Amino acid sequence: MVRHRLRGGDPRRDRRGGRYLRLRHPGRGALRRRLDGLVPGGRAVRALLGDHPGPAAAPAGTLRRRGRPVIRRGGVGLLVAFLVLAVLGASADRLGIGSFYLVLLGSICFWIAQATSWNLLSGYSGYFSFGQAAYVGIGAYTTAVLSGRHGVDFFLTLPIAAVLSGLLALGVGAVAFRLGSLRGEIFALLTLAVPFILAAFARINRSIDGGQGASVPVPTLPGPVSSFQQFQFLLALLVAALAVAVAYVVQHTRSGSALAAIRDAEDVAEVTGVATFRYKMLAMLLSGVLGGVAGSVYALQIGFVTVESVFGLTIPLFVIVMGVLGGRSHWLGPVIGAVLIVTLQDRLSSYGLDAYNMIILGGILALLVALAPDGLYARLRARPLVALGTLVGVSGGLAVLRVWGELLDWLVVGMLAASLVAIVLGSPRISARLGLRPPGRRTEPPNPTTPADAKVADAGSVDPAPADVASPEPVPADVAATGPAATHLPTVMDTRRIPVQVAGARGGESGAVLVECRAVARYFGGVHALEDVSLEIREGELVGLVGPNGSGKTTLVNLLSGTIRPTRGTIRIGGRDTTRLAPHRIAHVGMARTYQIPRPFDSMTVRDNVAMAIMFGRTPMSLRRARPIAERHLETVALGHLADAYPNGLNLHQRQLLEMARAVAANPRVLLLDEALAGLNPAEVDNAVQVVRRIHDSGITIVIVEHLLRVLNQLATRLVVLDRGSCLADGDPQTVLNDPAVVRAYLGRQAHV
Repeated sequence: MVRHRLRGGDPRRDRRGGRYLRLRHPGRGALRRRLDGLVPGGRAVRALLGDHPGPAAAPAGTLRRRGRPVIRRGGVGLLVAFLVLAVLGASADRLGIGSFYLVLLGSICFWIAQATSWNLLSGYSGYFSFGQAAYVGIGAYTTAVLSGRHGVDFFLTLPIAAVLSGLLALGVGAVAFRLGSLRGEIFALLTLAVPFILAAFARINRSIDGGQGASVPVPTLPGPVSSFQQFQFLLALLVAALAVAVAYVVQHTRSGSALAAIRDAEDVAEVTGVATFRYKMLAMLLSGVLGGVAGSVYALQIGFVTVESVFGLTIPLFVIVMGVLGGRSHWLGPVIGAVLIVTLQDRLSSYGLDAYNMIILGGILALLVALAPDGLYARLRARPLVALGTLVGVSGGLAVLRVWGELLDWLVVGMLAASLVAIVLGSPRISARLGLRPPGRRTEPPNPTTPADAKVADAGSVDPAPADVASPEPVPADVAATGPAATHLPTVMDTRRIPVQVAGARGGESGAVLVECRAVARYFGGVHALEDVSLEIREGELVGLVGPNGSGKTTLVNLLSGTIRPTRGTIRIGGRDTTRLAPHRIAHVGMARTYQIPRPFDSMTVRDNVAMAIMFGRTPMSLRRARPIAERHLETVALGHLADAYPNGLNLHQRQLLEMARAVAANPRVLLLDEALAGLNPAEVDNAVQVVRRIHDSGITIVIVEHLLRVLNQLATRLVVLDRGSCLADGDPQTVLNDPAVVRAYLGRQAHV
């Protein structure tokens, strides 16, 4: 059943039993129901489009039926498509398939492999590359030189091309990813320079090209293969299937989740526990290897390799167009883009419009990017039945009427019409006018089951917790000793009294030293953000970090989390020196943080945002296992009803609660809250205070940066005041707030708190 947000005054909608029910409009009939995807026939189409979870779109994880894992429908569709095409290619003579179609299909497979190879890095991780021609050139010249000039067997040149392209990718990645400044357009320019350098080297080196080109001999065909065209198609199909299979596997594993997090917010991913350098190098390596192998097959297709044919801008530009057109966040996007672009280009050439190729393709790309910036895949997935119906109707109608063109013309027109319809119906405004189910991401609660949950969703805020939950009662020491990993955090909406002993609570004894800073300094050029700060934070404390703007509070938080490194001094967490550790290693030691301005992973659901911290935390696990744990943490901050929503549908308070849930999900020993209450109204502040109390009551040591003194007076067991990069005061909140030096530096006048 399709659920909608309740809107007052709309007679077509009603709420019964806590569920949102959509009442059918009289007279719309079967067509309306099919457009809403309420018929069983929609399953086959969605399987073909890979309508299944993915790190950049929706939940991934192994589907289960009666407790046993089953292969995702997208994987089945991929395997079936490969087998069908393989059978058609192997039986081309018996089926009467002409050489023209085999050559065209081989060309499509080559571009699918190249676009998928590019998408593994530029789509999944967001590092936009213009260097795809470098891998194609390395692969093509490896095959041409070894087989054409040295008589090496063609099939042996393929793994050699893969190794050389992989080494090139690792070399470029080692340089680019080690330098944090090489991002965005700088990274794109670096990758653009690589094929230019290789082209110049090949042109002046007689053993490679020397300006003469290199021919590729036709290898001995396997026994069952009857023609060269059949052979090159089957070989290109195998490479394309390998590339798509790799992209599929990467997207549905921890690697895909890591790359999606890097694309959304790389710094946050690193602090969450993702080894960003390792996963970027993996994506770079896979992109290079697949691009090089496909380049070898391309050399066989064209027969004569020149610098201009492989190192020019044509290959990277076409690959980028295909990836962006189809959709960069999904493995099927480059496939859709490659099929559409190659077939359209072939049809234009057949009608003598070669000179207008780039003009027409450029216009189509500009139109689609403006109307569907997320790519065709997302729009086709939202309306699969409509798109399929349009394709079959238009292509079939032209075939029946036979008033113009041939089979490929009809298919291309049908694909363009299906794409146009999917884009138009994918517009929220047009969908609303037609009364269709809005496509795209869901931002409202998917299944509010209680009036209280609906109230939270409509109000955009979370109700404060009952007073009896706010005052935990002590329990025996053996219960408290289970630690934060075993302690259950009560939910904000829970009315039960959850007894938890608070180590280091106000009036209690603090534990061992957990965080230790010794003479820490941090300079930004001539600005001394921190100067000889020495600080100890003991286990179980809730330390408030205060000071005027520019006093170094956020700088200290960044140093503790590893985002930046100190100019001098040492930092220890749990007795381990973390001064020079990478942020993801510091996260594994037991440090987690939130940000002053919330920075969720926008392409992931609220549930998967929290699951990321669990997947890459101190005890790594799969996304499927992490999701149930993430849901419990969301219930802790009263966001359980928004688990399937996306961050762009949350208000500021909910996004800050999401940050807390994600940080706590990492099972940290120390939690750094950087102005987590900034911008909230008084009711939201009170609710956030309750959440912070619950987190602290679970046994997690907290350092909170905050300007609201009344909040710190309620929460903090100790205050640390920074002023001009130095520690001005450290002690009990009342004592510190009444210190004349603190009053002068922070308040500017005598005050009573």
